[in-house]
Amino acid sequence: MSELPTLQRGDVELVLAARPENVAVVRHVMGGLAESLALDPVAVADLRLAVSEACTNVVVHAYEDAAEEVLEVDARLEANLLHITVRDHGGGRRVAGDSPGLGLGLPIARSVSRSLDLGQTAAGNEVHMTFVVPGAPR
Repeated sequence: MSELPTLQRGDVELVLAARPENVAVVRHVMGGLAESLALDPVAVADLRLAVSEACTNVVVHAYEDAAEEVLEVDARLEANLLHITVRDHGGGRRVAGDSPGLGLGLPIARSVSRSLDLGQTAAGNEVHMTFVVPGAPR
């Protein structure tokens, strides 16, 4: 088996407009990263699902002013854990009365990741998820 790549913080950083079509871009990039780390197909699908749910929450809930809509995603490998953080610069979760969702996105993401933590920063909100990478250097 070939040696897994070593990631450092900043190796994967995405800053995109918080638009629905960019959720697919992030899903594709993070899925490719998971595949490059030799995660099994189920783990890759789980990671893609979790990242998609976190990014969709940014698109749907984070912003009231379209001019400020930014979606940030970064990934780093630490020991045998892949850390993925999804950030926005919005004012917090706003309840969208016309939101098509059922409020299950983050619980689903939590169920398929090793851990999921929510946080607020001075700039906005973040979702930090971890995924196990078997065979990664410890």
